[in-house]
Parts: sequence; structure tokens; C-alpha cells
Amino acid sequence: MIREVYTPSKRQLTITVPDTMIGKPVEITIREKPVKARRSKKKTMAELKAELEGLTVNMEGYRFDRDEANDYD
Repeated sequence: MIREVYTPSKRQLTITVPDTMIGKPVEITIREKPVKARRSKKKTMAELKAELEGLTVNMEGYRFDRDEANDYD
């Protein structure tokens, strides 16, 4: 299988077929490649805090109780 991404500069394209595919059925599909939105790699602290708002849990005052955690009854 051969896959190439090509940006045409004119309407007509020429395709070179490998020797191993000569005499065999081949499928040629031409479709527009979707452009992925690029995300900025750097964010400010304010942007990160706004993005994580509501996802954080306030653990203030929490104390782990081993006996309660191991009580299976």
C-alpha cells in the first residue's frame, strides 16, 4: 500500500505505479485532507486555572481513616 499526501498546483496529476502493482487491480481515491486545528502549546496560569475550574476537589480537612477503609462489613 502506498499513501501520499500531495498539494496539487494544477488540475492534472500523473501517478507512477510501482512494478509490483502492474497488472493488478488498484484503487485510487482523491479526497480533501481535513485541516486539524492547532492548539497553542503555551498557556498562561490564568488560562490553565480557568480550564481546570470545577475539576478540582477541595481536600482541606480530609483525614484518611484506615479502619474505615478496611471495614468490609
